[in-house]
Amino acid sequence: MKLGKIKKVLGLVACLLLPTSVYAQRYDNPGLGQKPVVAHPQDYKPLGIRAGSFMLHPGIQLAAEFTDNAFYTRENKQSDTIYHIRPYINAQSTWSRHSLSISLAADIARHHKYDFRNYEDYFLTVSGRVDVKNRSAFSYGAQFMRLHEGLDNRDSEQGFEPTTYDLYGANIGYDHTFNRLSLGADIRWARMNFDNARALDGDVIDNQDRDRDMLAWSADAGYQFKADMAAFARYTGYKTNYDQELDRNGYARTGNGYSLDGGMRFTLTGKLNGDVYVGYRERSYDSPELPDTSGWGFGGGLAWTPTYLTSVYGRFDSTIQETTDANSSGYLRNLYSVRVDHELTRFLQINGIASYSNNDYQLIDSAPDDARSWDKIYRAGLGLTWFINRHLFLNASYDWSKLTTDAPEGGYTVNRVWLTLGIER
Repeated sequence: MKLGKIKKVLGLVACLLLPTSVYAQRYDNPGLGQKPVVAHPQDYKPLGIRAGSFMLHPGIQLAAEFTDNAFYTRENKQSDTIYHIRPYINAQSTWSRHSLSISLAADIARHHKYDFRNYEDYFLTVSGRVDVKNRSAFSYGAQFMRLHEGLDNRDSEQGFEPTTYDLYGANIGYDHTFNRLSLGADIRWARMNFDNARALDGDVIDNQDRDRDMLAWSADAGYQFKADMAAFARYTGYKTNYDQELDRNGYARTGNGYSLDGGMRFTLTGKLNGDVYVGYRERSYDSPELPDTSGWGFGGGLAWTPTYLTSVYGRFDSTIQETTDANSSGYLRNLYSVRVDHELTRFLQINGIASYSNNDYQLIDSAPDDARSWDKIYRAGLGLTWFINRHLFLNASYDWSKLTTDAPEGGYTVNRVWLTLGIER
């Protein structure tokens, strides 16, 4: 088994280095049912533009989002319509050896009623591979993102306007396969710079205590003992270094930790692929008041294609997440999700998702009785995509999410409806 597949199975470094909100902003906000380019039916795939040894795929999405709870509150819900403009361009090399991919994208959002919540997110990613031998290659990547935090984020203090931040990242790795045995290693760095925000009363929310560098290094091993089955193991060490020694609550959140995972990847009947793993992870902090966050984790997934028209994807993972909550050092997150895609006709596709997340906060000894100790997040939705031709598609989707918690501020329920026009080349 190629080690790159094992890394996709675990995906742990990304979870360690990047906060959940990064992926929420980039991949949840576009609306359910907006599928990546690779999901286009063969007859409707954009052909792109050849530029020397690269293929360019430019495009833009124009979207309208209606939400019945713009501020993610339990009571006194306020509705709003948000208009999105999302230009992007992807450049992919066509070399016989090595590869290079560059992507630029943006999400410019304008609220109809509450324009103080407007935002602009930007994304630049570079990734590639340098082939050394037939079964040996270096991988590399770099990222820059200008992002915002949504009001559904309960792990930090939110302001009147969106909290914005810059995310920088870089990684390099090396993989080699010896017949049945594969080995690899990589190192990843990420940097987060937060802007200050303005509270409802006009005061400044100082977010400089959230600025930090994150470094992770990992080693992988895989052994394919059958044609349709392989074992893998992965060790990851990491260190988080905050710019300020103490945060706004007087805690030193700089710390380090590790995770160790092992599992199996398998193929059944040619239509069912899956993986499963168990592992242990631990984080410690410089402040003795902050309890270590540790525990056993498990994960896995299934990819099932019962017919040529239907695909089913399921996933469950356990990770440790950062927080700046005054009463906890971090939390253990168990996430379960499933997605179903079905091709009604060659040009009409329907898909649905459902997910459940359980967050268990590690409270400090002096935490009050009403401190947040758990969150449960539910989500479900349905989407329909009509591919008009190679250059146009329409998408309509519905998304429901709910947060239940024991925190005093309570949870929320949100319904969102999306309508999107995609123009691609």
